[in-house]
Amino acid sequence: MKIIRNQNFIDDRLWYIEWLLMMRGWLSRIDLMDKFGIKGAAASRDIKRYKEQKDDNLYLDHRVKRYVADFDNFEPVYDTSGDHIFSKLIDLDESRSLGAGYPLIETIPSLSEINPKDITGITRAILNMNVLKLSYCSMTSGASEKKIVPHSMFHNDLKTYVRCYDLGRGKFLDLVVGRILEILGEDGSAPAECLREFDDDWNTYLSLELVVHPSIKHKQAIESDMQMVGGVKVVEVRKSLAQYWLRRWCVDCSSTAKMTDKAFQLYLRNSSVIKGVNGAFPGVNNHID
Repeated sequence: MKIIRNQNFIDDRLWYIEWLLMMRGWLSRIDLMDKFGIKGAAASRDIKRYKEQKDDNLYLDHRVKRYVADFDNFEPVYDTSGDHIFSKLIDLDESRSLGAGYPLIETIPSLSEINPKDITGITRAILNMNVLKLSYCSMTSGASEKKIVPHSMFHNDLKTYVRCYDLGRGKFLDLVVGRILEILGEDGSAPAECLREFDDDWNTYLSLELVVHPSIKHKQAIESDMQMVGGVKVVEVRKSLAQYWLRRWCVDCSSTAKMTDKAFQLYLRNSSVIKGVNGAFPGVNNHID
């Protein structure tokens, strides 16, 4: 087991070597020594290990005593996704380790701060499959007490929601976590029919065909931005979450592409897929339950 743990540590350091090469274009032993608290000899061994995997990715520039990326021949050893890069570069400490005194990717601040007690209370109820009592403030009915069976949470970059079975209303629905006034405690085991596997709208997926909105003149700009193939981007989403993603992405969901606001750069080509789906969709007067 000790060998496995040591190998994991080594892999972390080798990944960091590649990270520095990709992001900054060079590294030195000091980078590894400072990041992982290792000696110079260990840092040299790690660089050697990396070179044994992809020798063409870097070379030693004796003038500045740095290992420099050779981007004419560079081929990543590790599969680092764009989302992973994004999550690293919004972090101030990670950006500082690359030499920047500020986050390399600036993000829009959240307007609402979630109470950690709400998240942890929901998480415990999910993992223990228990009924959760809480005080909640609805936009339509104001403050009231609820008994719910939560099974998942999701976030749309603006708000955090809990997907749950509302015992009072007798159905699955979404609650905004920020509107929870107080977690009142757990109230026994959840009935089997209230669990995640019985939430049909959560377990059903819709295939959304997104195309450039007909009002856009230079369609190639959006097609490139969205990595469309043949002019379309197909996205699979949960049926219960479709309304949130389509609103967040500013997708015109009308059957005639009638939205004129410039914010709507995308159009739902197969708009019939949301017919009868509960929710608020741009350009469609679907029932909001």
